Amino acid sequence: MKASKGSSPFRPGRASPRRLGGFPAASAIPTWRWLVWGAEALLLLAAIFYFWVLPNLHPRSVNRAVFLPRPAVETPPPAPDLGKTARVLPGLTPVPGALLAPLTGLAPGAAAARDDQACCSRERSLPVEMVNRLGMRFRLVPPGHFLMGSPPGEAGRWDGEELHAVTISRPFYLGVGEVTQAQWRAVMGKNPSAFQNPAAPVEEVTWYDAVRFLGKLCDLEKVPLGRYRLPTEAEWEYACRAGTDTAFCFGNDPRLLNWYGEYAENNSRSPLPGGRRLPNAFGLDEMHGNVWEWCQDKFAPYLPLPPGTPVPEEAEWRTIRGGNWLTTAPQCRSANRARLPPLSHGNMLGFRVLYDVID
Repeated sequence: MKASKGSSPFRPGRASPRRLGGFPAASAIPTWRWLVWGAEALLLLAAIFYFWVLPNLHPRSVNRAVFLPRPAVETPPPAPDLGKTARVLPGLTPVPGALLAPLTGLAPGAAAARDDQACCSRERSLPVEMVNRLGMRFRLVPPGHFLMGSPPGEAGRWDGEELHAVTISRPFYLGVGEVTQAQWRAVMGKNPSAFQNPAAPVEEVTWYDAVRFLGKLCDLEKVPLGRYRLPTEAEWEYACRAGTDTAFCFGNDPRLLNWYGEYAENNSRSPLPGGRRLPNAFGLDEMHGNVWEWCQDKFAPYLPLPPGTPVPEEAEWRTIRGGNWLTTAPQCRSANRARLPPLSHGNMLGFRVLYDVID
């Protein structure tokens, strides 16, 4: 039979391709289209797993296995009452009724560090705790000596943590917690954080952003430029250790980290407001975890490099300390070192403010 004009001639027994709801039959879809759809489906499944399944299942499965009971917290003694003898520092006011930090659960050396803090307060007429007009609280860190780095047997140690003696020659004040989003907004006017929460640490800030914040804070508080600054790497570790020589301010057992900081095993969702965990002997919160903290100095080896050693690319990078809400316990150790290009930013990068005491 001859096909009529305008009709499609098909061989006998071969069915004509059908369209259902306007879509071509499977046999009419090109192979490359199936590959694209498959790739898109895999990406969608990966996103669901990483951003929903993992954050919801991971902490719960670990919490039951690794955490030790919370240490019983003592009632700490009051800080020295200096009264009218307290030294006047530009932009800072003593916090009335301030207490020394509780020592329960902290490693050996913490009690001596707290005593040094109180002694420094009395001898130099420096209040243990101060607050500025923006509401940022600071704790006194006394001068002293310590071994920076970690011993060879410490879990998580790497070759760049060689032990060496360091002297902190004068006292300084360090922020009780990391700079919050509310404090950042009050100074800079805009909050860059990925996880919006006024009480949580500001994140998504570069090293240059932090330096600009500190310059504006000096202007706002009417203090000389440089009075507010980032801590050096040595100042940061000295303040974090607070007299201890263990992996953490509370000892070497990472199962206790749950009570002192935000990290992967108890969080892995976002940075959280400070003050929820126990402080170290100087009264500083969240020195372990929550957000990486920018330091002032460039990353450099502790020991001199042999002559003729090529300068590595990271020689211009800045040091970050403390670990963050998405890192494991070894990365939150007192001695752990990390570095990033100063233009780096992310939802786990923040900073803490140092107030320089000028004699």
